[in-house]
Amino acid sequence: LTLIMASRDPGRDPRSLLSCVNGFQPKALVFVSEKRCAFAAGKLIVEMDVESKKQRFVQGHSATVTCITHSEQQALGASGQVLRSGAKWAEVLLWDSESLEICACFSFHQANVEAVGFVQDGEVLVSIGSDRDRTMALWPAARDGCFRIGRKEGVPLAVCSAYKGGAISGIAAAPGSSDLPMLFATYGVQHIKFWRSPRSGRLSQAIEGRRGAFGSDGVPKMILCAVWVARDRLVAGGNNGEVFFFHGSRAVRKMEPQSSPVACLLPLRESLAIVHGNGMCHFLHGGKTTDVEFSSVAGWPGPRFRTQLVSGAWKDRHLLLSSKTHLIYLDLSNGLPRATCKPLVSQPAAALTSVATHPVAPRIYTAALDGLVRCYDVKDMTQLEQRSFHGSNQGVTCLAISGAADEESSAWLAVGCSDSTLSIMSENSYQYVLRRTLSGSKAKLTCAKFSSVDMSGKHPLWLAVGTDDGCIHTFRFKEPCCCSSAYTGMHTGEEVVSKVATLRGHEAPIVDICFADTLPCNYLISVDLSGKELAFDVPMARRLPTMTLVREVPFHPWTLPVGWQMQGCKVDKKLPRVHEISGRQLIAVATDVIEIFPFPCMSPPSIHPLRLEGPSAPIASLLFNPMNDSLLASSDTALFVWSWEAEAQARLPLSPLRSVQESETPDSRKPQVPAFTPPPRPRVQVQDDQSKSGIGKPRPKAAGIAKQL
Repeated sequence: LTLIMASRDPGRDPRSLLSCVNGFQPKALVFVSEKRCAFAAGKLIVEMDVESKKQRFVQGHSATVTCITHSEQQALGASGQVLRSGAKWAEVLLWDSESLEICACFSFHQANVEAVGFVQDGEVLVSIGSDRDRTMALWPAARDGCFRIGRKEGVPLAVCSAYKGGAISGIAAAPGSSDLPMLFATYGVQHIKFWRSPRSGRLSQAIEGRRGAFGSDGVPKMILCAVWVARDRLVAGGNNGEVFFFHGSRAVRKMEPQSSPVACLLPLRESLAIVHGNGMCHFLHGGKTTDVEFSSVAGWPGPRFRTQLVSGAWKDRHLLLSSKTHLIYLDLSNGLPRATCKPLVSQPAAALTSVATHPVAPRIYTAALDGLVRCYDVKDMTQLEQRSFHGSNQGVTCLAISGAADEESSAWLAVGCSDSTLSIMSENSYQYVLRRTLSGSKAKLTCAKFSSVDMSGKHPLWLAVGTDDGCIHTFRFKEPCCCSSAYTGMHTGEEVVSKVATLRGHEAPIVDICFADTLPCNYLISVDLSGKELAFDVPMARRLPTMTLVREVPFHPWTLPVGWQMQGCKVDKKLPRVHEISGRQLIAVATDVIEIFPFPCMSPPSIHPLRLEGPSAPIASLLFNPMNDSLLASSDTALFVWSWEAEAQARLPLSPLRSVQESETPDSRKPQVPAFTPPPRPRVQVQDDQSKSGIGKPRPKAAGIAKQL
């Protein structure tokens, strides 16, 4: 495997294969500089240039990253993670914000790390765990200075309980130099707490904490954000739109301009900007209030796809806002009337279920449980809202796009939903040709695959859809692609596509389906959740008696987690996600991590397989895109892309065949064998049929079944 990888990418660090992450943790984001931001995605910290969208990554976490912070004075960043299963500690990593190299790892918290923040000009790092006491630890983070003198490695400077009554939302450090006494605030469920050290310059073992007083109106349910406007003045925002103005540790004023939660507070010169979850922004200046709706700014996401804002970060007059679906950059340098808006990342509001790539155009489609099908430009992963659409109210569970299409025609797009509804449409115009419920019991559609495309139209195009009740529904198309001039109406039904059969034999939900890579396409193989593998004759709509009848048939790309090709791929979980990497003699096997094995893998490799780190949740779908030589994996709401950055090794569509016997296997790894049809089921009482079909004869050792027939 090392030789194979080195022959394609000599001297390449495997970690550099990661090229893009399209996803983020909405409450873990920060500005690194005016033009660079950082956010959490899976096990990674993604650093992005807001102008070019170029990404770099901090790798080192072993579980999902929960929080992130940055110190401009020390040029350091810090991030915390959840407690990994089987681990004793939840680590906090300290990393250089320029080189993105790990500087230190603090192992102390025995529960998820809930919040991190720098204080004292970045010389001290504060981390808070989610245990019952909300244990707070203070760590030396300065590159030089008194906090690094006389301290043991890995031992906190001080430890105490932050708040025993509920979760912590964040940490806000008071302005001022490191020579002043330490002062910062923690806030969260029904509280805000002010912390200070009694000494100047150095930190004592015990720091003092005092809860803030909210006045006669009572304590809010949740404090979501807080910002210091002076060393003795702090502003905090609540979940019901309340804004509290603190002098010292006492609230002296309260206002409630909106009932929507406060997502971000931005202190400007002689003014304060209050951003609410509904996109409304209130500017307080000289006792006057100006209301601005961010949705009116050019570039703001459309109403079909945007959700409520939940968090934000700021740097001078630059604002970073996040919702469940969008990470948005706002530049207020030229004032609000001339503000510029740029969506940096867009993701679904619920978990991704499937990914499909267009055979010719540089775009991909994703399906998610929020019921939306989103289209992205492959170059920079920008969401194409005009090509994205609502697929179902119940959630889209599978997606498939047919093969090659020319300029005058369109590929077919199949969308399967959790309520057993299948929609087949033109990929260009989104005009339906079929919309049908496949199961009377409303069984979820789990997977969908198209067969190889014969552009001459001599051999039909097939679609197979697997369901949660173990059935496979097959459809035959009249034309290999959708001609926009021919099908302009809705639901043309049998004129374009017809259902052929329902293939049975599985007792568990269908996991994956793979068509034979031949023309005509006569066979498919399928695997269910129990690992049972079956082969079917597609035109005859019958199950084959044994898998050996299709052993010599080419199936490309290989996507099944079982089979003789996968015998050497030993993984912890029984049925991982699998996808062959075309042109590289490799296959990606994904569970919680992605491992790259040689393909075919008949026996365990002598060296440990290459591991692609990044996702923290199980991989829901895996896809290799030959157009740009990249591997895509969806995990929770994030899409991870690993690219070899080589010339696109796009596989040409199969050429029309003169006859079935003259077909060639497009896979160069296997010998060229003629396309064939397995013999009919043997009838024991008829001796002549057995002799004609070869049943009962000894099988030659060196000859395959295709050659024998």
